[in-house]
Amino acid sequence: MIPIAFLLGGAAAAFAFARWLNLPAVPFLLVAGLALNVLGWMPERALLEDTLQLGLAFLVFAAGIELSPRRVGSQRSAAIRVGLAQFFVLGAVGFGAVRLLGGELQEAIYLALALAASSTLLVVRLLQQRKQMFEPFGRLTLGVLLMQDMLVILLLPILTGLPEGVGAALPGLAGTAVLLLAVLVWIAWLAPLLVIRMNLDEEGLLLISLATLFLFIGGAIYLGLPMIAGAFLAGVSLSGFPVSGIVRGQLRPLSDFFLATFLTALGGLIAIPAPVDLGIALALIAIVVLVTPPLVTVIAEAAGMSARAAIESGLLLAQTSEFSLVVALQGWTTGHLREEALTIVAIVTMVTMFLTPFIATNRMTWRLMAYHPLRRRMGLAQPHRGHVLLLGCGDTGMPLLETLMTAGHDVLVIDDDPAVIEALRDGDVPCIRGDGSDFEVLRMAGAEKAGVIISTMRRPRDSLHLLARVHDIPVLVRVFDDDDADRIRDLGGIPISYAAAAADDFLAWIGQAMTFGLEQERRARPRL
Repeated sequence: MIPIAFLLGGAAAAFAFARWLNLPAVPFLLVAGLALNVLGWMPERALLEDTLQLGLAFLVFAAGIELSPRRVGSQRSAAIRVGLAQFFVLGAVGFGAVRLLGGELQEAIYLALALAASSTLLVVRLLQQRKQMFEPFGRLTLGVLLMQDMLVILLLPILTGLPEGVGAALPGLAGTAVLLLAVLVWIAWLAPLLVIRMNLDEEGLLLISLATLFLFIGGAIYLGLPMIAGAFLAGVSLSGFPVSGIVRGQLRPLSDFFLATFLTALGGLIAIPAPVDLGIALALIAIVVLVTPPLVTVIAEAAGMSARAAIESGLLLAQTSEFSLVVALQGWTTGHLREEALTIVAIVTMVTMFLTPFIATNRMTWRLMAYHPLRRRMGLAQPHRGHVLLLGCGDTGMPLLETLMTAGHDVLVIDDDPAVIEALRDGDVPCIRGDGSDFEVLRMAGAEKAGVIISTMRRPRDSLHLLARVHDIPVLVRVFDDDDADRIRDLGGIPISYAAAAADDFLAWIGQAMTFGLEQERRARPRL
């Protein structure tokens, strides 16, 4: 029992330290396990392997819950293109690097697959912390992660069966197809019935979630698939809205616990790498960090994203995944990989996850924007003067645009969402695809000649950046709280409270409904 206490204590300390520093917990947990192993305080190997298996199930289960296909929205096509390009290009480069450094063929294939996917847990957590889940680049990265995780799930049974011949891999593909069909049925009918309509209490919801997990795991084992395939697809089956929001709250403490114990136990299996293995790990780290951002940027821009959104996506995806650990662990448990290869993957995952929060920042994005040689934008057929420059035309900007154009104003729109730009072009609305806080985009839009600038951009910091560059022109900025309003006012802008405007519009609608009848006014749309 004492080694188990050391394991749990080390995991708790590492997890708390990571939360205190507001950094990804994965590297700290792996280091804690490595330290316990060096000190000789780890449990026996058999117990460690059982801990790994159980923790692994919850790890991929939690990742699957975060990946609802509907969250991707209009970025589905771009996500497919970026996801496939990153997956296969990084995999090919990693495979070539391992072979050049003396790695064997089977080891190179496993390491290539481990290198090809980015971390769902890390990226989703960063997007949630920064409130960027539903921005265009946030939807793009979620779609990329879903695509890559699905590819790993599909390819892992093939990889584990190939040493026995191509025929041995075919049952794995058929079993995966059966589980995918079960996921579709679960999302569409069973999950809403069990989680929402039955109106269960917290204990009932937790039991339903765990039953789903173990049911899919049992199905995977019965079909001859790796346990992790069933665990991940169980999570995806509960990823639909609003099921995922309800389930996530119930499972968060439990998944955090098993995540911590899994990674600490995995750290206990990591050996001190030989110089050759350390060289391979450093080469793979360099490939992930240096190749991913430009690769994703080029493909995302070609798919219609703005330069800033494309660069942000590339920086955010520049790490390996928790599924990298899954791939390496699967290869090690089946005897296809030596223990040193598991160490290589763990080092690459630990270092790249640790670097991501420092690389994927607003400051780094703007630095790279200055050196970006191929910033694609849509030019204007004719210059504008004295116009209304509308920055952002999403759910709140579109009603405002309609109101301004109905009143006869000359309006020019800047937006970074390719779906919005396409809709505006179809309606013959003058528009530029780009970022509203980018000085070059503002210059192209004739911001210095505008009659008024209205900003509905999602991030308050972008509006502050705008006000620092634009002078002597009225700038109206949508704000959500008093602190942002004060900062906007201090820089010479005119803050417009979103909450107050929505409340006033709602009260006006209620007044009209009471005067003319609810049936006549029930389809009225708020105008900000």
